[in-house]
Amino acid sequence: MNYKTSSICFVAALLFTFFVTGSSSPAAEPAQPIDQPLPDIQKKNEQPQRPPVELNKEYFKRYWTDTKAILTAPAQWDQSDWIKASVVLGVTAGLYTQDDKIRIWVQKHKTRGTTHFADDASKIYTYSLPALGALGLYGYVVKDEKAKTTFLLGAESVIITSVFVQTLKRSTGRHRPSTGDSHDTWSGPTPSGHNERLSFPSGDASTAFAIASVVASEYDNVIVPPLAYTAATLVALERVHNNAHWASDVFLGSAIGYFAGKAIVRYHSGKQESTLSLTPMIDGKDVGLMVTYRF
Repeated sequence: MNYKTSSICFVAALLFTFFVTGSSSPAAEPAQPIDQPLPDIQKKNEQPQRPPVELNKEYFKRYWTDTKAILTAPAQWDQSDWIKASVVLGVTAGLYTQDDKIRIWVQKHKTRGTTHFADDASKIYTYSLPALGALGLYGYVVKDEKAKTTFLLGAESVIITSVFVQTLKRSTGRHRPSTGDSHDTWSGPTPSGHNERLSFPSGDASTAFAIASVVASEYDNVIVPPLAYTAATLVALERVHNNAHWASDVFLGSAIGYFAGKAIVRYHSGKQESTLSLTPMIDGKDVGLMVTYRF
C-alpha cells in the first residue's frame, strides 16, 4: 500500500471519528419568553430529575438509539463542538506526523522503573471491567441507585465505544509499531483481523476513557474524576511505552472513549435525538457513510 493511499485511508478514518467527538455538548435550549412566568422548579433553581436507568428492554434499546444519536450529533453542533472536533483532529494529525520519532524516543528512554510503572498501568486496565461489574453488583445488592446507574451507563459506553473502535481498526488496517513497519503503513480493510494490523485506534485507551468519563460524570466531586482520568491516562501511556500503539492511536482512542461516555450520560438525561442518520458502510474495498434524513 503506497503512501498516497495510506494517507487517504488515514484521513477517511479521521473523518469518521469526526462524527463522534462533538457529541458531548447539549443542543441549545429555546429561550424562555420574558413575559412568561418560569416554572416553579426553575424558580427554585432545581435540576429536572433524570429518568431512572434500569436493566430492562428499554435499556438495551438505548444501545441503538444512543449510537445513532452519537453518529448524527453533527446536525446539532454549535461553534464549541466544531472547535472540539477540530482540536481532536488537529492533535491526532500532528501526532501522526511525529509517530516514528515518538516511538523511537520512548523506546530509547525505557528503564526498569518505567517498565514496572507500565506493568502497574496494565493491571489497572485488566481490573477495570471487573471493577465496573463489582460496582454494579454492589448497587443491586444494597440498592444503591448511583452505583447501578454508573454500571449500566459504563457498560453501554464500553460496548458502543468498542463498536466504533473496531470499525476503525478493521477498516484501516494500520500496522502496529511492534511490527517494525513505519507509522504510515496501512493495509486497508482487514475484516478477518490480523492483530498486528489493528493499531488504529487504541482499544485499551478507548475503553479506559469510556469507563472513566462515566464514573467521573456520575461521581462528580473533587476526588473521583481526577483519580478516574489519571488511571485512564496511565493505561493510554502504557500502550505507547510497551510499543503496542502509536501515539496518534492512543490519543484518538482516548478521545473516542471520553466523548462517547459523556454523550451516553447526557442522552440518558432525556435529551431528544436527531432525525438525521449516518451509518458507516464497508464493502471490502471502500469506507463511507450512508446519510438518511427522516422528514
